[in-house]
Amino acid sequence: MKQSQFEKRYQTLWMEMEALLGSKPKSAAKSKEWKAARRGFPEKYRRICAHLAVARDRNYSVTLIQKLEDLALRSHQLLYGARGGTKVRVIKYFLNDFPALIRKEWKLVSLSCVLLFGFMGVMIYISMKNPHIPYMVLGEDSLARFEAMYDPAARHLGEARDAESDVMMWAHYINNNVGIDFACFASGIFVGIGSIFFMVFNGLYIGLIAGHLTNAGCSSTFWPFVSGHSALELFAAALSGAAGMKMGLSLLMPGRRTRADAFKEGAAVAARILYGAATMTFLAAFIEAFWSSRVDLTVGIKYGFGGFMWLLVFWYFGFCGRHHATE
Repeated sequence: MKQSQFEKRYQTLWMEMEALLGSKPKSAAKSKEWKAARRGFPEKYRRICAHLAVARDRNYSVTLIQKLEDLALRSHQLLYGARGGTKVRVIKYFLNDFPALIRKEWKLVSLSCVLLFGFMGVMIYISMKNPHIPYMVLGEDSLARFEAMYDPAARHLGEARDAESDVMMWAHYINNNVGIDFACFASGIFVGIGSIFFMVFNGLYIGLIAGHLTNAGCSSTFWPFVSGHSALELFAAALSGAAGMKMGLSLLMPGRRTRADAFKEGAAVAARILYGAATMTFLAAFIEAFWSSRVDLTVGIKYGFGGFMWLLVFWYFGFCGRHHATE
């Protein structure tokens, strides 16, 4: 059954549910009428849940799925009592919806990861084999600043600290990383080309610096430093790029929808991806400020924690929320 036929067949029921959910009486006089109208509510709620399952299984539009999800959630809360409201929705988003959405958009996410990590790996190899290239691209002064940041004798690793405060550095890292993620996302409005550019650019830039620092004798500090927060930070950047491409491609390839409708749908999906990516960036900045910069931790501990974070990210997006998957 096509989506248009599906919507036409069940639109009356959905409108009835909307009316019931929005008509809770404010006075006792109307209470009996409202209760009478609700007598068939449980059965209607079960039908809404069935419609939601069908819409997900048939890959109907995100707008329709979100509408049915909202109806089902509000109906459940009215039938069984609200349990946490916004808090419940936030928990459900991170435990179920976000990882399921990333799996559903795996093609764009994979492309974004290939661009970011692929060009990063290539540039690490090139800059290590050709030590003069980083100097040609970034200049001696910039490279000297990076070397000072990861000097094994430094009291703090990472960005130079004007203030002796990890909290201030946390705010600095959030500001810096969110700016990168937003550029990867917002530039996608140019039919996705902007997001592709920033994925490639960031991959090349990070790879150039990583290769140079490895050659410069800073590998004992640089790699342990980035290992702890890199999983969250880099994957968040890749997701931001995928969100931007989703938004841009909805304009480029609207299918049978109008470009306005396609863009609205694509932007809604992109925003849901970006919420999760921003949270990952926030957590990565916390780790970078309070964990990565510490010099009293052994290399083994830092690598162990970094390995755990990468495994956690792979497990989260690979398996978390599968019992509520929307793909």
